[in-house]
Amino acid sequence: MKHCKICGLGEDYTNIRFNDDGVCNYCEFYEAHKDMLEDTEQLEQAFRQKMEHAKAKARAAGADYDCLVGFSGGKDSTYIIYQLKETYGMRVLAFTFDNGFSTEYGRNNIENALAKLHVDHISFSMDDQKLRKQYSACVKLLHNFCSVCFHYMHYYSYRFAGQHKIPLIVNGRTSGQILQCADSTRGIEPFESCNHLKEFEYQMFHGLEERSDRAGRMDYLKDIEAEAVSYFAYHDVSEEETMRFLEEKIGWVRPQGVSGHADCFAHAMAEHMSIEKRGFPVRTGELAVLVRRGKLTQEEAAAMLQQDFENFREVPQETKDRFYQRISI
Repeated sequence: MKHCKICGLGEDYTNIRFNDDGVCNYCEFYEAHKDMLEDTEQLEQAFRQKMEHAKAKARAAGADYDCLVGFSGGKDSTYIIYQLKETYGMRVLAFTFDNGFSTEYGRNNIENALAKLHVDHISFSMDDQKLRKQYSACVKLLHNFCSVCFHYMHYYSYRFAGQHKIPLIVNGRTSGQILQCADSTRGIEPFESCNHLKEFEYQMFHGLEERSDRAGRMDYLKDIEAEAVSYFAYHDVSEEETMRFLEEKIGWVRPQGVSGHADCFAHAMAEHMSIEKRGFPVRTGELAVLVRRGKLTQEEAAAMLQQDFENFREVPQETKDRFYQRISI
């Protein structure tokens, strides 16, 4: 199999192309925009301007909060809430989507963090039969279910923003997640930010949201405007730095065992489905971004992916049974 000589991505990766020198289109994009993507001082300044702009808009609207943050109990969302409140002086409303996949680990971290961070918090759920139907259909048609969670997290974040007149939604997408399939600046932070739900979902679904809108299958809340900002598009913080910071500041507990999202019991199934459908683990593109940026070597990334293959190529029957029981109609 052909691989990019810089980041190591294989020719089976999503929409990948290679130039005559064996470099992929994603590495070409990064190299063309490297100066901006790695300018930490400029990125910090841009982020602060967004925070101050949101504060001004919230004051003008008489809003009780400056920003909204989805909160799973994982390291990224916890870290973001801490930094927004303590470093940037933001009035934060945290919200948690109860999708039936949460773990005791995630719930305990949420409880501990809320006791230490002193921010207001909303936990919400939606019609469970509707949610089960969406999960079941997505697994059947796309061999994937995370996109359902993504959509409803985005959808309800905009609904809450509209209800509370909140001008800013801050999410925990990493630079790896943002740049893993980036070969254009459209909808890509820090080049562009989004102010409506449909614009934001383009980053995730790359055209599927347009077809869904034309078919009338989705409510994109077109009257609600709020800027969506990815904290880690503007801050270069490693996973280890994030976890150590939270351990020191609020006694956050890092996950034990295999890689992944310890706040979601279905993560192993997401990995398993990715390997079955696409032939590679979920974080393949994210690790390639770290290689591109010089944070990992190709060999280190390959070893981490091999570990993911070993961990998730097969899933315990108990985990499968629990997952399919959760999504059954």
